[in-house]
Amino acid sequence: MLRFFPFMVLAVLVYAVVIAVLGQPLGREVLGFGLPSGVRFSLTVSELLLFVATIVLFFEVMNAASAKTNSILNHGLSMLVFLACFIAFLLLPAFGTGTFLIITLMCLVDVIAGYSISILTARRDMTFGSQE
Repeated sequence: MLRFFPFMVLAVLVYAVVIAVLGQPLGREVLGFGLPSGVRFSLTVSELLLFVATIVLFFEVMNAASAKTNSILNHGLSMLVFLACFIAFLLLPAFGTGTFLIITLMCLVDVIAGYSISILTARRDMTFGSQE
């Protein structure tokens, strides 16, 4: 069941809950401390959301690397997540931010990487199959 699940939807849901439901401002500091260099490090809501989306994208790409036949459903669902994000970016005020645009682009990278990895894997499998 988890093979079909587009994990990028988790990043989108976290954004929706934090920004649209809870109303947290993107620039609000979540974490801050001094570094040995004397500079103060601060992590904002926006940066934390992008961090979460990057980690989710990593797992999504790792999932796409599996050469299973059920990955086609995952690719289709990932495309739906991207389209939903793009429409939300264009039409919903809370989603019309630079942070959400980057999350939307991560969804697009997920779609392209998934299809590309599947094509390369299929090509490799066909090459090994014809050599026998």
